[in-house]
Amino acid sequence: MSIIRKDLGQRPPARLKSKLSVVQPGKAVPDIRLEVRSGGEFSLYSQAPDHMETAMERLADTAIENNIFQTPAFLLPALGERHSLLRVALMEDGASDDSLTALMTFSVRGNGSHLLAHAIGDIGYHAPLVSRHRPMATLDQLFEALAGALVNLPGIAVFPHLLADGAFMRFARAVAAARGLAFRVTHARRRRALSGPIDPNPALTSAEREAWQANLSKWEALKARGRIGYHVARNPSETALMLEELAALATTVAEDRSRFSALLPTARKLTRNDQLRIHALYLDGEMIAAAIQPVTGGEAWIWQVFVRPDMEKEAVDEQLIMRLTEWNTRDANIAVTRAAPGVGPYLAERFWPVEEGYATLMVAIRPGMERAIDALARDRRD
Repeated sequence: MSIIRKDLGQRPPARLKSKLSVVQPGKAVPDIRLEVRSGGEFSLYSQAPDHMETAMERLADTAIENNIFQTPAFLLPALGERHSLLRVALMEDGASDDSLTALMTFSVRGNGSHLLAHAIGDIGYHAPLVSRHRPMATLDQLFEALAGALVNLPGIAVFPHLLADGAFMRFARAVAAARGLAFRVTHARRRRALSGPIDPNPALTSAEREAWQANLSKWEALKARGRIGYHVARNPSETALMLEELAALATTVAEDRSRFSALLPTARKLTRNDQLRIHALYLDGEMIAAAIQPVTGGEAWIWQVFVRPDMEKEAVDEQLIMRLTEWNTRDANIAVTRAAPGVGPYLAERFWPVEEGYATLMVAIRPGMERAIDALARDRRD
């Protein structure tokens, strides 16, 4: 049963209305559906809402901040996993396919102390999708809906590893301040991005310089062992073939088998949408390292890197990322390249010319939770 409520917040239960959800074959039923003040709807799903795939893709194209990790290629397989604790919150302002205005995936963490807004696992960028049309109003109603008593979620939302100057960070902070909600920005850090020509003379520390020279020596020794090849799969047919080669590379180590098995449904969806590039190194025709790179809207992310176990000490991952760097600077379809949280860092990134800030945003979506959010900020480790 879905519950429709005109206003969220501390209101008496006499304000509730209820109606039966309409169950249609092939459509996931939301765990709860609420009507918000604007007349739109807030829905919460723990199953994959496959019937909304087109609307989710459209929202990704019109969001205030690009995030391929919040697209159906990533979310639907993750939500469809048997033991997944991932849930997705959706905001809609009407009944048409264009009505989806916000999408946020999350799971409840810390024994119920907070909800963690994340894409899939710890590898990926985590900014939710919010439509460019009235983003402040949309976020305002999303926070209000998540805090509602009927939804029964924790009163603190944690958004990890956001771009500090990104659109979601700016709008979410502005909405929290306007609503008088406590928020904290924590775990600030810096990481480099590839945008424009590489820096031919990066400011390496002495330890980094020694490590880079050691990597070059290993690379020269590897070249003496056989013919080195570097290939990039750029279209659906090429990426499909390279995924087969990657499957063979990933069979040796149980952790790699598990990673590859988990990423395969997503990779296939990205391939069909022409949103996947795979960069790979070969030794005498056999794949020894590969980097999986989703691309959308001119943004590329190094998502996963695989290395043949007997090559791990040969620094082939660093050589692969360096060649990826050189390739992406010449790719007219890529304006910026980043390494996803949980990947790297690599010495090769030191040649990337742009430094960006990342931070975690914590919002107490219910009033009066200042002490709780301060305690969480002290205790949480990113």
